[in-house]
Amino acid sequence: MFMKKLFLLPVLLFLLLASCKEEDAPTPDVNQVQLEGSWSTVTQELKYYNASGQLMHAETDEKVTTFHFNAPEVTTTYNTGTRTTCTYTSFQKNGNDYLQFYHNGRLHDFEITSITGSAMSWQVRLEKAQYGAGSTIKEADHVIVTIGLSKR
Repeated sequence: MFMKKLFLLPVLLFLLLASCKEEDAPTPDVNQVQLEGSWSTVTQELKYYNASGQLMHAETDEKVTTFHFNAPEVTTTYNTGTRTTCTYTSFQKNGNDYLQFYHNGRLHDFEITSITGSAMSWQVRLEKAQYGAGSTIKEADHVIVTIGLSKR
């Protein structure tokens, strides 16, 4: 089961970068100076819910992923050593701060739930998420992924 979790997180991170939402145009702004530099994940929590909003499964991951922000690009380095580079913008929408990544022709929005000079937290909701439970794969209505980062 542990090996499945190790396999599923890179798949989930890929899905985060591969998912796309079409929404109203964002308003540019958000802590560009605070974003610049390297950030490493310190916590990654995944909570899977059914259609009624009941928690079905929760897991954490301790793999370190590094994001290096150098506007307008961000380079992501995974624990495997694999790197990807894409463009990003930060914006506010409905009073909330977001990062929007442009990767492989798609836009990906992550809500910035907190940010200081040395710590940041993101959250994203993904629909129809799968997770490993024992030897079987189950599907949840959605997953909420919360990522805590520390500035290096």
